[in-house]
Amino acid sequence: MRGGVPLSVLLHVAIITVAIVGLPAPKLEPVEIATAIPIEILEIDEYTRITRAPEPEADPAPPEPEPEPEPQEAPEPEPQPIAEPTPPSPTPPPAEPTPPPPTPEPEPAPAPDPEPEPEPQEKVNVAPPQPPAPKLRPTPPTRPVQREPSFDAGRIAALLDKLPEERQPAPAQPAPTQPPQQSRVGARTSLTISELDFMRQQISACWSPPVGATNAADLVVTMNIWLNRDGSLSRPPQVKGGGFVLSSYQQAAQEAALRAVRRCAPYRLPVEKYSSWREIELRFDPSQMLGR
Repeated sequence: MRGGVPLSVLLHVAIITVAIVGLPAPKLEPVEIATAIPIEILEIDEYTRITRAPEPEADPAPPEPEPEPEPQEAPEPEPQPIAEPTPPSPTPPPAEPTPPPPTPEPEPAPAPDPEPEPEPQEKVNVAPPQPPAPKLRPTPPTRPVQREPSFDAGRIAALLDKLPEERQPAPAQPAPTQPPQQSRVGARTSLTISELDFMRQQISACWSPPVGATNAADLVVTMNIWLNRDGSLSRPPQVKGGGFVLSSYQQAAQEAALRAVRRCAPYRLPVEKYSSWREIELRFDPSQMLGR
């Protein structure tokens, strides 16, 4: 009896609620009503009455273009999460320092070889320049003139005057030591020994004889030169004994001699003796360089 009373109360409440609210009805679709289309019946006549077509109406103005849609702003990218820094790895304990290996004792350096003693050079005794020989009076013209050999660089035989009728003998004296490249001044000058040596030194500094020839005697060059009062060349030098077929070494020797004469000009000679050295005969002998 006690359990039926509450159940009865609940049933009565449910019935009253349904009566007030109403039961839910199913949703009905709307009924479409057909539109009436009028129909006109025409009779067929014997002639078709064609009516004039109406004038075409002007085309309506084109519709205004629709405004373009505004571009939508791109959404801002979401910020990426910041990665947390990795904690540093623990520092390993410092390793114990390894003791350095013992330094080996340096070996004693070998004693340097003794330098060879330089060979003693032979001292060349240079003879002092001899004083100029006094001029002697010319011999009578009745005395025949002897032909003197060309001037030798190793030994001075005599100094001759330029005039063919006069001869000035001089005592033979040892010539002072001369450089290897030395020209030979012939018998057409009456200069002193010191003046001749001074001219030889000027020409020797500019003379470079060819090397490589087997016989140096074939390379002897004799030439005549003419000088102005200031020591310059008054005309081109003239080589004596030309017109023969010369070898390449002989041609090189002549070119070297001509080049030396032109390169060393002007020569420094005493002006008061210009009549003595206005014309000079030179003899270039490479054997003096080769020590023959």
